[in-house]
Amino acid sequence: MARRIRPSKARRARQRAAAERTARRDSLLVLLSRIQRGIPVTQAEASLLRAHVEVEVTDADAARAALGQQEAQHRQQLGAAHAAIREAEQAAADLGEQLLAYRAVEAQRQADADTYAGRLDALREQTGEALLAGAEEALRRATTVGQYLAAAHPDDIASGVRNDLALILDGRPAKYAPMEGQ
Repeated sequence: MARRIRPSKARRARQRAAAERTARRDSLLVLLSRIQRGIPVTQAEASLLRAHVEVEVTDADAARAALGQQEAQHRQQLGAAHAAIREAEQAAADLGEQLLAYRAVEAQRQADADTYAGRLDALREQTGEALLAGAEEALRRATTVGQYLAAAHPDDIASGVRNDLALILDGRPAKYAPMEGQ
C-alpha cells in the first residue's frame, strides 16, 4: 500500500494563489467581454472589476519589483563571477610566468650541474694524473736515494745524504748521481 504524501504548506499556498488568479482572470475576461459588447455592468460587477484590476496591478507591481531585485542580484552575481574569472585568469597567467621562470632556473641549474660535473671529471682526471706522476717521481727519488746509499762510502753518507735529501726534497736533482753498475 503506497503512502500518500501531503504537499507542504508553501506548495498548498502557491496552488491556492494560482487557483484564485485563474478564477480572477476568468471573471475579468467575462466582465471585459460584456463591456466590449456594450452590455452594462451592475454596480457590484463594477466593484468586482475594480477589485480584480487592483489585485492584478498589485501582483504585477510586486512581480516587477521581485524581477528588479532578481536582476540586481543577477547583475551583482555576474559581476562577482566576472571578477572571479579575471582573478583566476590572472592567477593562471602568474603561475604560467612562474612556471617559465622555474623552468629557466632549472635549465640553468642543470647546465651549471653539467658544467660542474664536467669540471669535476676533468679535475679528477688531472688529480689522478698528478698523483700518479707524483708517485712515480717519489719512486724515482727513493730509488736514487737507495742507489746512492748503496754506492756511498760509510764516511760520506752522513753529509752527502743530508745535502742530497735536501736537494731532492726541494725538487732539484741530487748532487751525486747514482753510480752505474754498483
